Amino acid sequence: MTIKDLAEASGMSETAIANLESNKKTPKIESLRRLSKVLNVPIFYLGCFEQLPENTLGQRITKARLFHGFTSQEFAKILNVNHKTLRSWEQDKSRPSFIYFNTLKQFLKVLEDQNFDCNEVIEKTNKK
Repeated sequence: MTIKDLAEASGMSETAIANLESNKKTPKIESLRRLSKVLNVPIFYLGCFEQLPENTLGQRITKARLFHGFTSQEFAKILNVNHKTLRSWEQDKSRPSFIYFNTLKQFLKVLEDQNFDCNEVIEKTNKK
């Protein structure tokens, strides 16, 4: 697939794709969603999110959010919190109260299940 083909299929400009490909720009979640759909690969693979640290709860929350392909605004809405609250959690400035842990646990579970090989994920996806 050429850059032109990918641009047409994803609704992105050729320049935007070229900038992402050459690491001149960092992709936004919205761009990764489009590319993920067209290329039939998971968002976490395109974003290399498996390489993000998870030493603190905030880092784990950020990583889980990105693995699931959510912006901070979207994830805050799902969790029923203000986006500033989510940002505070992700920056380890505050911790979620107990009432949010059951919902958060569902999203953090993906990090526990990380014993995967990205190439294996791609192979399985391409076989569909």
